[in-house]
Amino acid sequence: MSVFEIIETFSLYGVDIIALSAFTSVIVQVLKLTLLKKAQKKVLTFLPFFLGTLFYSIYCGLYNWSFEYVITNYVCVCEHGFAVGVLATFIYVLYEQFIRCNTKLTATESVVLTLIEGYVPDDKTEATAKAVAEAIAKDVTGTGANKTAEILLNNCQEGVSEKDIKLLAKLIIESLAHVSTP
Repeated sequence: MSVFEIIETFSLYGVDIIALSAFTSVIVQVLKLTLLKKAQKKVLTFLPFFLGTLFYSIYCGLYNWSFEYVITNYVCVCEHGFAVGVLATFIYVLYEQFIRCNTKLTATESVVLTLIEGYVPDDKTEATAKAVAEAIAKDVTGTGANKTAEILLNNCQEGVSEKDIKLLAKLIIESLAHVSTP
């Protein structure tokens, strides 16, 4: 069986969309973890659709031995590329919800996590929430806000002022005080 026969079989059964979607999903995750760490979530939301359309265009051009075909049938190519993006997003959601090993957070860690979102980069949020909750739990001197501010200062995104960090630390301490008391 030649490469072209394999590709034709993929196209006939729609496996090309599935394969390109899986590839797109993997590439998007790699980009999120490397080059696009600091990118806005709004940009990352559209990335699977853009890359899906790009990858499908390349695939379609190679399959038909002509990029002129891609240009003349751009509507069909865009529709299939969008389908690749939709399926790539669906694969990512399935992975996040059912396959990825989610660590369980305590109630304290969940409150802290909710409060620090947006201040701490996404890849550090859970670890920072756990560190803050642990520091507050071990605090016997009443300086939990200072220790919390110190942890946040080391983990916050660029552009967050020290004043905002101190206010956030106090907010965390106050919130936890009200959560702990019935």
